[in-house]
Amino acid sequence: MYIANDVVYADVLFVINFAADFLCLFIAGRINKRGGRLARLISAAAAGGLYAFLPYAAGGIPAPLQIAAHLAAAALMVFIAFGTCSGIKRFFLTYLSFAVTAALLGGLMTAVYNLSGGTDGTYFSGGRLKFLFICVISAAAALIYGFVTRNGKKAKSCEVRIYLGGEKIDVRLLIDSGNLVSEPFSALPVIVLSSTALPPPYDMPQSEFFPLPLRAIPITTGAGKGCLYGFRPEKAELIGPAKKPTKIEAYIGIDTVTGSFSGYDGLMPAELV
Repeated sequence: MYIANDVVYADVLFVINFAADFLCLFIAGRINKRGGRLARLISAAAAGGLYAFLPYAAGGIPAPLQIAAHLAAAALMVFIAFGTCSGIKRFFLTYLSFAVTAALLGGLMTAVYNLSGGTDGTYFSGGRLKFLFICVISAAAALIYGFVTRNGKKAKSCEVRIYLGGEKIDVRLLIDSGNLVSEPFSALPVIVLSSTALPPPYDMPQSEFFPLPLRAIPITTGAGKGCLYGFRPEKAELIGPAKKPTKIEAYIGIDTVTGSFSGYDGLMPAELV
C-alpha cells in the first residue's frame, strides 16, 4: 500500500532495496549453483533498487497489475544476473528461489527490525550499523533455509556411463553420502559397483585375464574392514535426461559379494554429483 502523502527518501529507498535484492540474488545463485558475475549481480540489484520507485511514481496501481509488475521485475533481475544460457527449467528454478528468498528475507528483516525497537517497518531510522546487522542476520537465516531445502530435494540416484574397451556401460547408482572410499595413491573417490553390472571379463577382478591394471582399495563398513579391487576407467560421465554428460574422475571398485544395492548397481559418492 502506497499513501499519496508519504515522504520518500530516494537514497534510503534505493539502498535498502539494492541491498535486499543483491542478497536475494546471491542466495538464489548459491542455492542453484549459478555462478553469476559480480557486475551482473550489481546491475540486477540496481535494477531492483530503481524498480522500487515505480509504485510511488505511478500512483495508484490496481493490485493485479502490481503483482504482475513484481513478477516481471523479479524475472528481469534474474535474467540480468544469470541469463538463460543454462535452460528455461534452471532459469525458472532460480527465479522461484529468488522469489521465495525475497519473501522470506523481507519478512525476516521486518520481524528483526520490529523486535529491535522499530515501529511498523514502513521506514528505517536505526542507522547504518543497525541496518547492516539486520541484513546480515536475515540473509544468514534465508541462506540456511535455502540450503536445507535444497539438500532435502537432492536426487537419491543417478546414472553414470563408463567407457571400457570401446564399450559404453550405463549403470544406475544410489547416491551415498556415507561412501567416503578413495583410492589411496590418487585420492580419487571410488564408485562401488556390483560385479553383476559389468560385462566379462571386467566382472572378475581376481582373474589373471583382467584387461586393466588393478588397485587394492581398503574399505571400512559396518561389518568391518575389507578390500576391493578397483580400476580407473577410460572415461566416466554423469548423465541425465535434460543435461549434457559431465565428465567425472573416479575409480571403480568391484564388489563381487553384493548383487544389488537396494535395486541399484552400486554406490555413488555424493561429492561427484
